[in-house]
Amino acid sequence: MPELLELTRIQGGWDLFMTSYVEASRTLRRNPERLAGLWAERRRAVRAHPLSDEVRGLYDAQIVRSRAALAGLAPPLLQRYAGSAVPLIEHAWLRSSPLRSSAVEAARTVLKELSLPDEEALATVTSPPGGGPAGRTAKTANGFRILAHDDGTTSSLAVLLHELGHFLYEADPRPGPTESLVHYVESEATALALGRVGFDRYLAALPEAGERRRLWAAYCDTEAWLNHFYFLTEAAELGLCEPPSGSLDMLYLRDTYSISVGYQFVYAAASSLMADRPERFVARLSPVGGPGTADGHPRPSEHPESNPEHRRIGEEMTSTW
Repeated sequence: MPELLELTRIQGGWDLFMTSYVEASRTLRRNPERLAGLWAERRRAVRAHPLSDEVRGLYDAQIVRSRAALAGLAPPLLQRYAGSAVPLIEHAWLRSSPLRSSAVEAARTVLKELSLPDEEALATVTSPPGGGPAGRTAKTANGFRILAHDDGTTSSLAVLLHELGHFLYEADPRPGPTESLVHYVESEATALALGRVGFDRYLAALPEAGERRRLWAAYCDTEAWLNHFYFLTEAAELGLCEPPSGSLDMLYLRDTYSISVGYQFVYAAASSLMADRPERFVARLSPVGGPGTADGHPRPSEHPESNPEHRRIGEEMTSTW
């Protein structure tokens, strides 16, 4: 098992998207030459991305899982935008549904219902500087801070719950390198799991929640499908496999122009790891912990590559999630 997967950042895209996400997207739409420059920078980053024999083996195993996931999950509907295919799913309800108070207070209720610690994590929540990406968990000199926009809608709650998964995983010290591949995957799997389980718990408490929970389940399935699609696209860029059929505009889920090369693997492996039982990862965030855990967290041997139980397909490195 390699101790470190070196992730190669597309610096130009990172600088652009550290301001307003919406404005950055508009800038690229209006300036084809800048978009072309970012793709050229990404191609250089792909060529520079290190792939040891061990890492190549992990990628090869994930290619099999991700292809199975694409076959097993319903692909999203597509529409054309600016000449590109983009996923079309029902998400307007996420942005148009107001919360009774704020995303922070709604998340506090959810965490208490799940018996998870809330005080320290929620005390760190602040808005991203300049708008920034939708949300991320940043490492600071004194620990971690959640950067997430709280506009009082269910959309901001969904983002915040994902980042809380990262925070609760990262803030509890444990042995082992914090920049290992195992660490990245477990942190992302925990964030995906708390986002999915926590938001569903919030919806379940609402009157006539059935339709919203159906829409949320469909949204999560689409996110998982895209995680595997984007991984296979990146694996193809690295020369490891043939690309998946068709192409998608990656601005839908996250900006590929700022994400580190190699992190699509982390998203895909995390989706595979938590697909069958996301509640398992949520329970491990509890201070009490449980069987097979160390301080409430998965042991390194529970990486999807090393535990056969996690090889079934169903359904950011600090400051870059």
